[in-house]
Amino acid sequence: MDRMLREIEHSSSIARTTDYQLKLYCGITFIDSLEENQRESGNLISRASLALERIIHTHVQTIRFFDTKMHQREKLEDYIEGHMEQALKDGEFRLFLQPKKNIQRGTLAGAEALVRWKKEDGRMIFPDQFIPLFENNGFCTVLDLYMVEQACRQIRSWMERGITPVPISVNQSKLLFYEPEYVQKLVDLTDRYQISPKMIILEILEGMALENVEELNKKVALLQEKGFRVSLDDFGSGYSSLNTLARLHINELKLDRGFLMNMSLEDQERGTLIIKKVIQMAKDLDISVVAEGVETPEDQELLRALQCDIGQGYLYSKPVEAEEFDEKFMIVKASEKEEN
Repeated sequence: MDRMLREIEHSSSIARTTDYQLKLYCGITFIDSLEENQRESGNLISRASLALERIIHTHVQTIRFFDTKMHQREKLEDYIEGHMEQALKDGEFRLFLQPKKNIQRGTLAGAEALVRWKKEDGRMIFPDQFIPLFENNGFCTVLDLYMVEQACRQIRSWMERGITPVPISVNQSKLLFYEPEYVQKLVDLTDRYQISPKMIILEILEGMALENVEELNKKVALLQEKGFRVSLDDFGSGYSSLNTLARLHINELKLDRGFLMNMSLEDQERGTLIIKKVIQMAKDLDISVVAEGVETPEDQELLRALQCDIGQGYLYSKPVEAEEFDEKFMIVKASEKEEN
C-alpha cells in the first residue's frame, strides 16, 4: 500500500511541476458479490467515506479499510443520533456526581455534575461515545442546559431534606455559552427551583479563552452579575497561557489531571515548581484552584503543601449516581451536623 501511495504521489503532474506536495487519502470497503454492489451501492459509498473520514484529519498519508469495528461504531452513532431526543424525554441521561474535597480541611467542598446515558435495559453509553456527536450536531446545547436543571433539582432536593447543599459544577459547551438567551435561561432555572445562582459553577474549556478573551469576559461578567461562578476547566491540557489566565475574570481554575499524572520522578521537582507558581498566581488573582486527578494520598499531600484549595479524583470517589452520592457524602454530612 505504501508503495502504491508513493508511486501515485510522485507520478502526479502537480508534484512534478509545482512546489506543492500531493497527499493521498483513501477509504476502502469490500463487497461480497455483484448483487450486493447493486443492492447497497449507497451504503458502500458511505462506508468507504466513513473509512476516509477516520484518517483525513490525521495528516498521515494512508489507506483505511472499513472493518467490523468501524461498522459497530457506525451503528452506535446512528443509534445515538436517532434516539437522543427520546432519551432526553425518557430521562435516560442520568446525573452522576463526583465529589470535590477541600484539601486543607478534608471536608466536602462541592461536586461536579457528569452525564451518563443509561438505557432502559441498564446498558450504558459513555460520554466519549456521544459527546463528540452532540458537539457536531448541536444537541450539546440542549443536553448542557438539561444538566444544569438536574443540578438545580438536586440542590433543591438537599434543601427540602434539611441537608446543607454544596455547589455543583456543570460543564458548558461553547455553542450554549454564546447563545443570546443563555444567561436568562440559567436565571429562569435557578428561579424555578428557588436556589441561589452561587450554588452553580459553570465550567468552560480553556480553548474558549484563547479565541477571544474580551468577548468571554463580557459573558462572564453578565453571569457573575447574576450570582453564578465560572470555572476554567482542564487548564494545562492544551495551549494554556499564563497571560490569558491573568486577563480572565473567572472564579475558579481547574488544573488538568495531567499535571499530576505526568510528573515522573526525574521531573518531579520541575513539575512541582510549575504547579506551585500556577496556584500562587491564581490566588493572587483571587481565583480558587481545583486539582483534578488526585488519585493517591501522596498527590493530596503534595497539593496540601502547595496550598491548593480543592482536590477532585479517584482518591475520593469515582463519579457515582446522585442517590449513591447522597448516601456516601451528603447523609454523612447531615449526621455530622446533628452530632455537633
